[in-house]
Amino acid sequence: MSTAVDKRTTEPRLNVYHEVVVKQRPLVDVFALVKAEKENKGLQSGAVRGAVDMFFFHCVQQLEMLPAEFLDHVLAFFHAQLFTDAIEAAKLKGKQFVLGDTLNEATVAAAIKIYLARSDVAAAWQLIDVILTDVQGKLHFRTFSSLLLHECGGNDNFPLAYGKWQELKNQKEMEWTPTMEDVLVQMVVACVKQHHRDGKTSTDDSTFHERMTTLLRDIRLASKEISEENANLLRTCFQDAGYCTRLVGSDLEMLPVCTACGGHLVKEPITPEETTKLLRAIESRAIKIKSGITAKEFLLPFRQWLLGKNGATSKQSRDSEQLHYILDGPNIAYINQNFDAGSFRFDHLDVVAEQLMAQGHRVSITMPFGYLAEKSMLRIRTRVAKEQMKNGQFIMRKRSKEEKALIDKWTKAGMIYSCRTDYLSDDYFWIYASILLGKNARVVTNDQGRDHVYALLNHHTTGQKAKKKNAQDSPTTVVEEPISMDLIERWKDQVIVNIQIRHQDQAMANAKTHAIETNGSRQYLPHIPIEEVHLIHPLPFSRVPQLTPQGEFHFPIADTENGATRWLCVTSKHQTKQ
Repeated sequence: MSTAVDKRTTEPRLNVYHEVVVKQRPLVDVFALVKAEKENKGLQSGAVRGAVDMFFFHCVQQLEMLPAEFLDHVLAFFHAQLFTDAIEAAKLKGKQFVLGDTLNEATVAAAIKIYLARSDVAAAWQLIDVILTDVQGKLHFRTFSSLLLHECGGNDNFPLAYGKWQELKNQKEMEWTPTMEDVLVQMVVACVKQHHRDGKTSTDDSTFHERMTTLLRDIRLASKEISEENANLLRTCFQDAGYCTRLVGSDLEMLPVCTACGGHLVKEPITPEETTKLLRAIESRAIKIKSGITAKEFLLPFRQWLLGKNGATSKQSRDSEQLHYILDGPNIAYINQNFDAGSFRFDHLDVVAEQLMAQGHRVSITMPFGYLAEKSMLRIRTRVAKEQMKNGQFIMRKRSKEEKALIDKWTKAGMIYSCRTDYLSDDYFWIYASILLGKNARVVTNDQGRDHVYALLNHHTTGQKAKKKNAQDSPTTVVEEPISMDLIERWKDQVIVNIQIRHQDQAMANAKTHAIETNGSRQYLPHIPIEEVHLIHPLPFSRVPQLTPQGEFHFPIADTENGATRWLCVTSKHQTKQ
């Protein structure tokens, strides 16, 4: 047996946090330890990269207290022994340098902040230029956001910051997150100030219009709405630049036009190319159990039923003014049923379908095949039901004569599709239908699972990630660009119709009953009548920052606490509605 001992398990690791925080050692002393650690073990070690990260983090924390000469030594170490060394080492191997392999992004972000503290903005931009040309892979916004903020703030160098930001977006994969909002709003402020300094107060200038359109789109990708604080910041900025600003109280006051300026908001479209991409994302999924079969083959009968037997074609559906409503069967049937006497309510679906057809619309219902059987499992989420299922006691419901009559009616009318859910989630069917039928499709559901839909569209099978092209897999597995959360949000904003159902008093004497069985024991529970159904349709415009062709700016203000839907409206004074 070998007695050799792995040196990595015996050599002590440098704990920078312990040295700085616990032992209170000066960073000058810790710097020597970090350099020695890097020299002895190299940046291939994750522990060494972590120590370097932590050291640079504490340098940023103590920027105001550290001598300029020491900071210059730290930057020289970063440039010569960390950044340049890592790039050259990658080149020697015939590869491009990837952040995270031998140098972490956190260290780069800290170095940029130290460059700014030393007023060496040029060096910070040179670092960005090298990243653009010699560094591969994703770059997080937080790595360089301090530089954008510096240039747009006290340095008054917006054109350079804007140009570099466009380069970074075009050349690097960008992950859009709400944390980007504050910096992007500061870029909007800088753009307005720059325009005002040029002696202009309207949006006649094409360069200003183009830049603002781009920045508003960036905010939409990052956060859609702006915070109250940022709304106040923008309001002050625009007013100082000679614009008129007004707060609009709700979305309703934007219909059909903005009550403050008369501007017309638009709905962000889904392009034909994006529609094709969404369809391909669903059709290329590998299905559960049966390997080598894609969802496209499995969904073909549903597609034919939807476009054929149901009396629709893709072109007819897209060109017609008639809307085609897809009812998410289980979601609607279980509304308000999470109580011990709850049930699976086919009558919910019937009321909604009849209401929509009376308005002249077409209706289709997607329903997992198990719910159409004479007996089906009842899935209500009460404490009692969960305990019963935990103990292996499954609650079965028996279909009533009235429910059988409804199913027969829908089947005869070609309205209901029995979804095979043993191979594919039933959610795929209504998502697929909404994309297939185009702009006139609507889906009635309270499923708010944006992340759930993202997972469905970006995974080949539940719980599996797409493999690389060279990985061993079935021939049908293809790696494509992921469906963005922005595209999913726009799809959701176009098709999803939420629903509210109010029931009569549970204690009504004339309430019908439904039968359930728990391990063979049958009991009859009240079937509480429906009192009212209310459908909440998507807005005819997108609740995102917008710039109209006439030059009116509109910013939606986030207010999750109170549920308000206010807007900030900005116009030049001669455009303001009287």
